Amino acid sequence: MRGVARWVLLVWLAWCPALFVVFGFASPAAAHFKLVKAVPADGARVSGAVGEVRLTFSAPGTPTGAGFRLSRDGEAVAVTSHTPDGGRTWLVHPAAPLTGGEFALRWSVAAPDAHPLTGDVAFTVVPSAAAPGATATPRPTAGSPGHAGHGVPGLPSASPSAHAGGHAVGHTADAEQGAVRFVGVAGRWLSYGAILLGVGGLVFALTTLVGTRRDIQLVQVWVRAAGLTVAAGAVLELAALAAVFSADGGLASAAGTQALTALSRTPVAAGLGLRLAGAAGLLVAGSLEAALIRGRHAVGRHAAATVAGIPTDPQPLVVPTVGEAPDDDAHRVRARAVRPVLLGVTVALLVGSFLLDGHTVTARPRMIVVAADVAHTLAAAVWVGGVLLLAALLLGRARLGAPTGAAEMAVRFSVPATAAVTLTGVAGVALTVAILDRPGHLVSTSWGRVLLVKVALVAVVAVIGLYNSRRVVPRLDDPVPGGTRRLRRTVLVEAVLMVAVLLVTAILVNAGT
Repeated sequence: MRGVARWVLLVWLAWCPALFVVFGFASPAAAHFKLVKAVPADGARVSGAVGEVRLTFSAPGTPTGAGFRLSRDGEAVAVTSHTPDGGRTWLVHPAAPLTGGEFALRWSVAAPDAHPLTGDVAFTVVPSAAAPGATATPRPTAGSPGHAGHGVPGLPSASPSAHAGGHAVGHTADAEQGAVRFVGVAGRWLSYGAILLGVGGLVFALTTLVGTRRDIQLVQVWVRAAGLTVAAGAVLELAALAAVFSADGGLASAAGTQALTALSRTPVAAGLGLRLAGAAGLLVAGSLEAALIRGRHAVGRHAAATVAGIPTDPQPLVVPTVGEAPDDDAHRVRARAVRPVLLGVTVALLVGSFLLDGHTVTARPRMIVVAADVAHTLAAAVWVGGVLLLAALLLGRARLGAPTGAAEMAVRFSVPATAAVTLTGVAGVALTVAILDRPGHLVSTSWGRVLLVKVALVAVVAVIGLYNSRRVVPRLDDPVPGGTRRLRRTVLVEAVLMVAVLLVTAILVNAGT
């Protein structure tokens, strides 16, 4: 047990150095949604009339808020816009050809993950006779006011007005309204946490838990509460995302037809649909039944006294078979899914919703990102949900004044927990390499800094887990006073840190890269 815990800790302590090693041998991954080409280019001087401004993005985007706003010398110019290729290219047409003056186009477009960005393209139109042989003069523009923009390299344009500099972009100001951001983070925190707890609790109950019918009832309450929480979180996410696509960027306009229609064109809308369907699945398919077990698991090394000592009134510990007298010292139960196929579909829906959310939507190579994202989510669910459900069972038994059976459950959970922690670290490294272009982005971007905070919190949780496994858990069933109180303190700290990890993960989804 101590060796297993030591390996768990070493995996997480090696996580950050592994990032730099992998980055050193990995080629840059174009994971960011960005403006790759503008015609006319930013800072260009164009001779003759301009009847169209063409913006090409690295992935299909959806206009948010006002979408595209064109101004001439500070005065608004009426425009219309459309896309010929599903959102990758947007064509902005002024009401009349632009024949002279300084123009600025402010665009506000959401990435496939509904992450909103804004930028500016400024150019000058001069009469053709006034500027014979005029060439493009790149001129970088400032980011959106009121927030910090970050430069995104632009690809060379094939036109004479090619822009070799960068397009200044940033988070849209409307999307950063405090109420919208708070609702969005709260919704993601609730849905993410509930998915991990619900899926992880089911995996723990079906693979590890051996105990009483009361234990199984606790798991059922746990799973159904997770289903309700996932639904509530998804509704809050829907409101915040719809607000991003509304005309004024406020929650009051989130229920409007225009906002919901624009949101429905993004993959994130499908992800929210999967979460709502998965939440319903947890409520319907999360039912578990008690199955009598025999053989070497019927009476474990630490189990007989523990199970016999747990009061289970008004329900018996197990249901004896026909012609067999009940014997609580020799028989125990384990959980079994009532609707295993539907439960499997539910878990697939919940895990699959993560593939349509966050920066992994645009990260490449796609197959590696999908595999790493699924592995990371499942492993995190097994670890987080399993640890918290294990703590709930141990504390519940301790409050009843019965032996906890902690040693046996800890031994049974050590193998899936170790595998989950290892897989979480490996998949996390792969996702980080896919999302960030270079090691310096770990400290120079908000996404990288939030990620480092998450890794630090997880490392602390691993240290506490090592302390529990070496100092606290082996002594829980000994008649030594203070062991239960020590467990409650350490488990409480561990639970609070895990909640903090979930909150940081919710913030990470919308952090800029």
